[in-house]
Amino acid sequence: MRSPIHDLLVAYMENDASECQIYEGKPTVLRIEGKSCEIPEYTLDEHKFSELAEAMLPPSQIDKLGNDDGEDFIMEDFLVEEEGVGRFLVHIQRQRGQLALIAKKTRRDASVFFDLLKYAVEQGASDLHVREGKFVRLRVDSRLIETDVMTDSYFFNKSFEQILPEGRFEEYKTTGDLDFAWEEEGIGRFRVNLHRQRGNAAYSFRHVKGRAPTVKEVNLPEIIKDIAGSRNGIIFVSGTTGCGKSTTMAAMLDHINNTQELHIITIEDPIEYTFQDNRCFFEQREVGLDTVSFDSALIHALRQDPDIIMVGEMRNRNTFETALTAAETGHLVITTLHTKDAAQSITRILDMYPQEERDTVRKSLADCLRAIICQRLAPRAIGKGVVPINEILINTSIVKKLIFDNAIDKIPQAIEGGAEEGMMSFNRCLLNRVKAGDITEETALAFSDSPQALQMNLKGIFLSSGGIIQ
Repeated sequence: MRSPIHDLLVAYMENDASECQIYEGKPTVLRIEGKSCEIPEYTLDEHKFSELAEAMLPPSQIDKLGNDDGEDFIMEDFLVEEEGVGRFLVHIQRQRGQLALIAKKTRRDASVFFDLLKYAVEQGASDLHVREGKFVRLRVDSRLIETDVMTDSYFFNKSFEQILPEGRFEEYKTTGDLDFAWEEEGIGRFRVNLHRQRGNAAYSFRHVKGRAPTVKEVNLPEIIKDIAGSRNGIIFVSGTTGCGKSTTMAAMLDHINNTQELHIITIEDPIEYTFQDNRCFFEQREVGLDTVSFDSALIHALRQDPDIIMVGEMRNRNTFETALTAAETGHLVITTLHTKDAAQSITRILDMYPQEERDTVRKSLADCLRAIICQRLAPRAIGKGVVPINEILINTSIVKKLIFDNAIDKIPQAIEGGAEEGMMSFNRCLLNRVKAGDITEETALAFSDSPQALQMNLKGIFLSSGGIIQ
């Protein structure tokens, strides 16, 4: 069956174009040898563009468009297989207010894993396990599910040719293990481990999330957008393992991608979300696959002309010092800490240093810090899922002085008194979530560090925190 853009795709192939750009209200453009070649007769008004989008987009993307808030966006690629023409990756985006459908030829043919990976993603599987001569299994909602697909030696030999990084098969033969990344075009990106078990080959695939969520989709406070707009300095996203730190950082980068023209480098282990360029230019580096370590990647990033560097984890003093240097030289650094609140985040950084060096570090941090976003995840009151509970510290002049003077114990008081600047305590966030019907009162009290104070707040009683920090 032909797609609505069949003739355009034929013209794409005949002219050896690199991209087809179908705009709303403007002539369609083919990119040929680096030049933009307009096709005036293929100009779609708002109605015809909407019809095209509805005819081509996957249902999930049509639903997202139905909730369009008017902001710029870029959606994930989907695959169009045009019989007799070829395979194309297509996505819809809005850039500087201009809607467009973008089509590109795939870089390679489908691998032997295409149908398996497609099925796994459709089922919402986080992992796919493939063993030679055994039924393939999926992990869905933490449960292993057996499929009716069985692989053989031909399948595995073909896969070695198609998906293994060039020159690394010998490493697998020698060690029995090989880690690499694989992108099945039109399906998604996967972290892959090839290993031997009982003398036979086996694969484990971990699905890397696709399009980053928006701040609205993740249900984060709107102040997060203002924080993401910082020109330089350091932003920490803190919380325990599994509290959604990576998702919050991805939402921040998504907002930046749709509002500013910047060069963003991410350093992760592993890559959690993949980004497509909209207004920003992304480079994503995975430790172990693209670089040997966080430290090495961060040092080299400073020579790659970044505006923003996202570091998946602040693991040690060396990483922090390089990040601090980046912030002091005009870059914005976004990174994570495994701490429960803002005050503990500052203390954790200082604890990396001997006592005699902490004054110098505190002064540098007081100058470079932009915000600390602490996060927990609470179960929804109705239905499945979770909602973020945030504490937000913004480095106002008062906070800067507290850090400079080593009055870290007064940080909670500054947060309570900083609502007008966008700051938020955990209790304030919990109270707002209860009022919005997102969580129950019982859940709020269970997640509060000061349940007695929250209990009073829920009854409408608020005791002054003093307002003035002495």
